Amino acid sequence: MLWIRSVPFLPAAGARAMLAAFDSLGLDAEALRTAAGIPASALRAPDAVLPEAAFARLWEAASRAVGREELPTEAGLAVPFGAFGALDYIAGSSPDVATAFAALADHFRAVASGFGLEVEEVEGGGEVRIVHSRSLALRDVSDEFTIAVLVGRFRSRPSLPFRPEAIRLTRPAPPGPTRHERLLGAPVVFGCSLSALRVPASSWRAPLPSADPALQRTLRELSARLDPGEGAAAVEQAVRARLRELLPEGRAGAAAVSRSLGMSERTLQRRLREAGRSFGEVVDRFREAEAERLLASGGPPLSEVALRLGFSDQSAFSRAFRRWKGTPPSAWPGPAAAPAKPARRARRSTGRRRRRRS
Repeated sequence: MLWIRSVPFLPAAGARAMLAAFDSLGLDAEALRTAAGIPASALRAPDAVLPEAAFARLWEAASRAVGREELPTEAGLAVPFGAFGALDYIAGSSPDVATAFAALADHFRAVASGFGLEVEEVEGGGEVRIVHSRSLALRDVSDEFTIAVLVGRFRSRPSLPFRPEAIRLTRPAPPGPTRHERLLGAPVVFGCSLSALRVPASSWRAPLPSADPALQRTLRELSARLDPGEGAAAVEQAVRARLRELLPEGRAGAAAVSRSLGMSERTLQRRLREAGRSFGEVVDRFREAEAERLLASGGPPLSEVALRLGFSDQSAFSRAFRRWKGTPPSAWPGPAAAPAKPARRARRSTGRRRRRRS
């Protein structure tokens, strides 16, 4: 993200892709662009940027025209291939799905300040997480749209057996039932600290039919030339990667993390301050997101989750989780969570027995 005089600017490529998606959904894309006050000339240059407020107006105009909770997901799935330019070809020319996600993460690290992808191979597959190092008013909408774009990019290929296993979104739970799970093809948990996409092993290592080693090598080299290396987002992501290793060992203090990154503690703190973060905030945000991931996967017991996150005991972890989510970790909704229908049936049957007795 580009910041000028405290006004956030975002790449215009995102607006072009959204307009292409709205057109695919049967909306009047030109009318929406006009309603958002975005001149056509502002979208022509490949490296053009737009104020974040313009994106907000565009989404507001589309939401008024459609009125559906699932619009960001629908739009993300409808973005045609090539709408994001080089980004689409960096992913499409990769040998397999896992490498494609890694290539996307490298590209975002090079060209996007304040936004990035964390890609991690986990037991049974892989996970891709969206990480922001700056506040973004449209974060919930942007994250949902991005997750849908990632799903759509791989699922749209008939010969590719891609199917997500679980999805977490930062947006609050909608007031009523929605079609998110049907559209995305996976269980969805709302109200998370990070948006994420979990992919099973069968899809994670699936080869891409469009793999092109020469094109992939060229695009990766171009991306590497753009890599700032010292960006605030890159520093925060590096800290998060070290925390995953050091928290279970009880060595996740600022001094230990800075040593593992080959820099002084003062330098680490300064670079995080430049990103608008403190070291404690990064640790707290990481723990919250990692707790969501571990609990949603239905994997380790709470005592083990507490140890993995560097808490002294399960009670300390439970207190922190209540602070983050307002609910105990045992009640956090995971992909397998289901409404308590049996209790309601029991109450109705009790009522029938009472009527029969009367």
